[in-house]
Amino acid sequence: MTFDSIETSLASGRPLSAYHFYRGGLAWDYTTAERSIVYQDTTFAAAAISDDGRRQTGQATADALAITAPANLPVAQLYRGTPPAGRVNLTIHDLHWDDGDGLVGRVAWVGSITDVRWTAQDRCRITCQAIDSVLDRPGLRLTWQRECPHNLYDRNCRVNPAWHRATGVLAEVDGARVRIMAAAGLASGRYKGGYIEWHIGAGVLEQRGIQSHAGQWLTLIGGTYGLAAGQAVAIYPGCDNVIATCSEVYGNSPNYGGIPRLPGESPFSGNPIF
Repeated sequence: MTFDSIETSLASGRPLSAYHFYRGGLAWDYTTAERSIVYQDTTFAAAAISDDGRRQTGQATADALAITAPANLPVAQLYRGTPPAGRVNLTIHDLHWDDGDGLVGRVAWVGSITDVRWTAQDRCRITCQAIDSVLDRPGLRLTWQRECPHNLYDRNCRVNPAWHRATGVLAEVDGARVRIMAAAGLASGRYKGGYIEWHIGAGVLEQRGIQSHAGQWLTLIGGTYGLAAGQAVAIYPGCDNVIATCSEVYGNSPNYGGIPRLPGESPFSGNPIF
């Protein structure tokens, strides 16, 4: 039988759900069934997981999906400390057992994790937003300003991060800072606003922002969770978003997004000579 025929039948349905969380090549798969199942060549582990239903009101906050799961669910543990640098996506499949104990189903919901909270000692709440929620984000953001509004290495800045990458092995980790000899290759402060990057498996890279830089020491935004002495990493310098740094350090002044010679007086101040 097909999914639609079972779904619309009076008594043939044996429903269950499958939750496929993924980030790049990493995946975490769970099902509401009483035992592990295999669907589309993927094994979904049985877990005490459920959601509060899917809504389409047109309001992103109202349409948020809340998933209740065990407190020790591996995908939830990613958010115990500093959240992952990349988005963890979610696809929910609605399934039915057919007459031959096979599975038929369809994709019911697609989105990503936005927040995880531990509401009790034994369970957590995973909040997710549907994929169409990205359409509700602000549009135009650029203003008339002296400093560059672009993020270093993004598609507007166009600086190639590979040209400025330094690699090395962590010598020390103290919870807030890491020490790496490669950081001493640039003057103190040059890595402020940059980031550190390392592999976490399946071709996925994790990143952490650099808050300050002094010699071989880098203070990281969010701490050093996931890092250990002896680990291979790459570090990238930052930018203070002024034209001097853009031109002299990165040679990127044609892509500078600010107005360096912006007058210091507002045209709306009432002064007739502007």
